[in-house]
Amino acid sequence: MNLTVDESKPIKLDTSRFGEIEVTEDKVIFFDHGIPGFERSKRYILIDHDDGGMFKWLQAVDDPQVAFLMTDPCLFKQDYKVSISRPELKSLNAEDLSTIVTLVTVCVEPDNNLMALNLKGPIVFNSSNMTGKQLIVDKEDYSCRFEVSLRKPEPATPEKVTPEKATPEKAAPEKAAPEKIK
Repeated sequence: MNLTVDESKPIKLDTSRFGEIEVTEDKVIFFDHGIPGFERSKRYILIDHDDGGMFKWLQAVDDPQVAFLMTDPCLFKQDYKVSISRPELKSLNAEDLSTIVTLVTVCVEPDNNLMALNLKGPIVFNSSNMTGKQLIVDKEDYSCRFEVSLRKPEPATPEKVTPEKATPEKAAPEKAAPEKIK
């Protein structure tokens, strides 16, 4: 008996966050052992959260309530690197790191204007065969709560000076004459 998967076959999902969506089988990432704490959900898809692709949702195919906000850790910690052992590579059916994608979970705390990245538990998957797993990274300089501020830098505002209090040092500078066009 030969079982094959029709990679172009559409799968319809009715998710709690995104409503009904349709994806093809070739977009499904298979986690042989699930994700720790979510072992029953073994199939996931990535959904773009924003146009720039900075954030993605790892949405469970088998449970419409389960989705994780993810990002590329190198966008926030440029020197982030994960060591993957030969047995881990083999479990992903990868010969080297060229097809491995690494993402980390994001926890957003809008009340504190923070988001925290879990650098200790990255999700890795082989993009050529869509097999994935969560790794545990044992590095002291990687935190499971690597905090990043959500605040945008405030634009510099000129100091407010009333005319009667203006001194030569605080008076508005004269506009420079435009340079000659050559």
